[in-house]
Amino acid sequence: MKMKTSLLSGAGTGVMLALAMGATAAHAQDTTTAWKGAPQWTNDDVQFKVRGRILIDYVYQDIKRQGALPDYSTSNVRGRQAFLGIEGKLNNYLAYKAEGGAVNGGAWAWDDVVIEYKPNEFTSLMVGNIKAAGLENLTSTRFISFMDRGPYGDLGPDSYVLSAVAKVNGFNWTVTGAFQGDSINSADVNNTTAANPGSSERVGWTGRATFAPILTDTDKLHLGVWARYRNHGDEGAFAYRGRPSTNYGNSGQYFTTGSIGNIDKTIGFEGAFLHGPFSVQGEYAVINVERLNTVAPGGDPDVKTGYAYVSFWPTGEQRNYDATKGEFGRPKILNPITGGGMGGVELLVRYDYADLTDAFSSATTAVGRTLSQDAGKYEGWTLGANYYPTAYVRVQANYTDAKSENPGLNRDVDIKQFQMRVQLDF
Repeated sequence: MKMKTSLLSGAGTGVMLALAMGATAAHAQDTTTAWKGAPQWTNDDVQFKVRGRILIDYVYQDIKRQGALPDYSTSNVRGRQAFLGIEGKLNNYLAYKAEGGAVNGGAWAWDDVVIEYKPNEFTSLMVGNIKAAGLENLTSTRFISFMDRGPYGDLGPDSYVLSAVAKVNGFNWTVTGAFQGDSINSADVNNTTAANPGSSERVGWTGRATFAPILTDTDKLHLGVWARYRNHGDEGAFAYRGRPSTNYGNSGQYFTTGSIGNIDKTIGFEGAFLHGPFSVQGEYAVINVERLNTVAPGGDPDVKTGYAYVSFWPTGEQRNYDATKGEFGRPKILNPITGGGMGGVELLVRYDYADLTDAFSSATTAVGRTLSQDAGKYEGWTLGANYYPTAYVRVQANYTDAKSENPGLNRDVDIKQFQMRVQLDF
């Protein structure tokens, strides 16, 4: 389920789509233009829009570690994301989206790449690099309340992977099913050795259901559940690891099981409640891991992770919840500076949790215990503040105080972290 591609080919595709739509428009009504962070052109049921985002971060970490591992502090300014893409529809049935860019100063790669068929208003069939589950995971980085998703984002539902997805919805519910592989940016698995020719890629299935039993102008209640099965194939074992509420640094730098998973099964739960400018949100997941015993013999551990947070808008806004998607979107700023107002302010507090210790206790060999010596229990608190001059511009600040109590001798880590971000998207 993998593809090899480039942003240049995506740009070429965008040009061809634009030309095709232009040809169609020649036989239709005049083209109209609307402003949605960037120009959007519409002609009958044909649409085309350029999209993108720029996220510039500052990150400071103060790390205290036990034993022989040294303490350190780090201070960095970085380009968290610089993305460019296109989106639109060819008619009322066919839509598309393609966006890629650089993350954390790395090589350019694809993010959203989707072809969508909508046979009716309530059904969607999609193929491409897509997310399928998780309330915060499905909410774009542009719209999540904190700068990054925390350990749940690293350990929980898959991010963008090549998938075939079917989704149906009503006005307050959704049901999603997905057949999934690996990321579109991953290299093909190609074993050509004489001893063992052929290969199998990572494969999995994900299902999600959401329901909003309360859906009024002021009060909204979101409930959701999702489940996933994955087999790593010939791509190496799954590793269960996370970061302290940041995308800075390597996942697993402070807590990790090591690469131990052959197959895993996950069940996750979602919840959110909104009352005017006040909201609470949380998720929790349990991952049952079938250990790859050729790497580190032992029992099959359970990995647990979750988070909960509170949001309050003193300027009166409400988070933008869409029950037909089971997701949060762009907030509407009541008094943007473009209209002479002061913009919107959101204040936040969050608790993150991850427990990987079962991976250490279930290891039956010295090799397995060394591999999982950092499979600890992580807890962290984050304070956040967001300022929106307009709905398309955001300034963020997060402070995290966290600790990972790891089972290996003298492997505990204390983390104090301050981050800021300036974000523009269109």
